[in-house]
Amino acid sequence: MIFEHKKVEPNNIDFQLLVAELNSSLSQITNDSGESSFSSGAFDSSKDGCIVVYLNKVAVACGVFRYHQSEVCELKRMYSNTSGAGTYLLEQLESYAIEKGYKNAVLSTRRVNLKAVNFYLRNAYSESDAYGKYVGVRRSICLSKALVT
Repeated sequence: MIFEHKKVEPNNIDFQLLVAELNSSLSQITNDSGESSFSSGAFDSSKDGCIVVYLNKVAVACGVFRYHQSEVCELKRMYSNTSGAGTYLLEQLESYAIEKGYKNAVLSTRRVNLKAVNFYLRNAYSESDAYGKYVGVRRSICLSKALVT
């Protein structure tokens, strides 16, 4: 499979359709769509990045990173509905984040979402200290990774 990707804004229709799929999937897994954790209105293209992945011109994966703190970005709204697209997406998001000067990435997901947790662990993320609104929230797991240039 040959994936392609586009750097887009969160108002991109393909991104929005994939996020709707993500919200539905998360609602089934965790009873929470995760929508409250990302506001497209807060997206700042000078610091943040948004990618949609395509296979045969069909949108199959999406993800965002946003400024977290100096040299650290936070991954948000990661979703793939096609095998292999998630790994490709993560590689592209990490490369894009490096282009914008980030040296580390952090993220949070629900512990019950084993598919996501295992995906990040397979891709060299490791459990890290909780941050922000996730401090003291046992149902969440925070993960991080040093981005290699």
